[in-house]
Amino acid sequence: MGLSPKEESVICLNCGECCKKYSITILPKESKKISKFLKISNKKFLQEKCELFVKIYPKSTPGLLTCTTCFFPKKIGLMIDSILSYPPHGFFVVPQIILKRIDGNCEFLLQGNKCKIYSKRPFPCKVFPFMVVPGYEEQYPFCELFKKSGKDNVKKSRLFSKKITEYFKTVDKIGFEKTWKYFPNNGKLFLSDELIGEISFKQLKTMLNHKVKK
Repeated sequence: MGLSPKEESVICLNCGECCKKYSITILPKESKKISKFLKISNKKFLQEKCELFVKIYPKSTPGLLTCTTCFFPKKIGLMIDSILSYPPHGFFVVPQIILKRIDGNCEFLLQGNKCKIYSKRPFPCKVFPFMVVPGYEEQYPFCELFKKSGKDNVKKSRLFSKKITEYFKTVDKIGFEKTWKYFPNNGKLFLSDELIGEISFKQLKTMLNHKVKK
């Protein structure tokens, strides 16, 4: 028999490590729910409580959010050149918005490992750890809930993947600005999973405006 919701909650409140280790991605509908819960405008929430989180992956063939390297802002190009000897023709650009982190912790993590927006928390928080299936234990050595419950959230994980894929398709089709309307002005840029520097919305916009042509 599995743990009760109350037992799960006690285990989580005694840990809180996931709120300290991971950047939490949000989607447009979630930002509206959270900002309403906080009683602030969606614009204020996104600009003050969130930040850009952009990952780029080498990819030269046309496809979803695949952008031409030669049109990247000079500063971004120099960051890439410092790591890759031969930059590819294009990159798969993954533009996301995450909850801002303060001193490494989630903006909304309170004392006692309580969450300020728990009832409206983003989907990733609800299904952490994402792939709770046999064989993945070593990915979450710190998670006591995973060790004690063995809970299977694979279906919810697939639902999250579906939501993220739909989000990227929307951004690819109508653009980042129209998808969000409001957004943080700055954030972090990663080459695959390696942090390589800061990125502004203006720089991101320039990158997304030049896709690899078929």
